This record gives sequence, structure tokens and C-alpha cells, in this order.
Amino acid sequence: MGSGSLNSRGFTLLETIVSVAVMSIGLVAVMEAYAAAMRLSLQDEYLTTATFLASGKMEEVLKESAIVPGSDQGDFGDEFEGYTWSADIEDSGIEGLETVTVTVRWNAAGLDDQLVLTSAAPYSEGAAGGGTGAATGGLAAGGGGG
Repeated sequence: MGSGSLNSRGFTLLETIVSVAVMSIGLVAVMEAYAAAMRLSLQDEYLTTATFLASGKMEEVLKESAIVPGSDQGDFGDEFEGYTWSADIEDSGIEGLETVTVTVRWNAAGLDDQLVLTSAAPYSEGAAGGGTGAATGGLAAGGGGG
């Protein structure tokens, strides 16, 4: 009776090492899942910001009375550093309509990404001056001067 009770009083060194190894593997898996969730959250933040900026730029282009073929580009200033935009207005192939494409680009963690919005707008023949400088509110990069 005495010899059997000695073996059941505690953990052996081997059992302790195995349990620490299993816990370490589990902890690494949890940390990897957390890091992946943080990356996805950051990507969602960039995409949400780009969607907001592209929608605003599209509204800015479409509200102008002069929608004529051409293109323009720029950035969103210091508040949205790293985000750039381009607006292209092309013939849609349907009489009286133009295709308006707004592209927002950004670089997150060394990876370039973009969001593209496309809409149709009625062609405005009464546009003075031509180009999309008027259609995009004159927000071309480096605009002003003169």
C-alpha cells in the first residue's frame, strides 16, 4: 500500500514540460489570431475611409453643371495623408450620358490599394472652358496660382 501512493502525489518533470509546451502552442495560436484580427480591422478602416472619400469626390463631380469628358487628379490634403484621387469622365456610348469614374488610392503597410466608383451623368454641352477642372471643383493637385 505504501509504494503505490508515492507515484500519485505530484507531476513528473516530463508531464510539466509537455503541459508547458501545449500551453505555449495554444498561446502562439491565440496571438496569431489576435494579430490577424488587428490587420483586418486596419484594412477595414482604410477601406471605410476610401469609400467615404470616393463618395464625396463623386458627389462633387456630379453636382457640377459642366460634365465634360476629361480627367483630373489630386490628393485629400493633410487630413487624409496618403490618399489620392483621380476622376475620369468618358463617353459612355449612350447618347447624352457620360461615364464618371472616381478612383481613390492609398498605401497601407507597404501595399498599394484602390477603390473605384463608377456612375453615369448627363452630358453638359454648355460647359465653359472644357476639361474636368470645372467638373471636379478645380481641385487638381497644385491648382491655384495666377
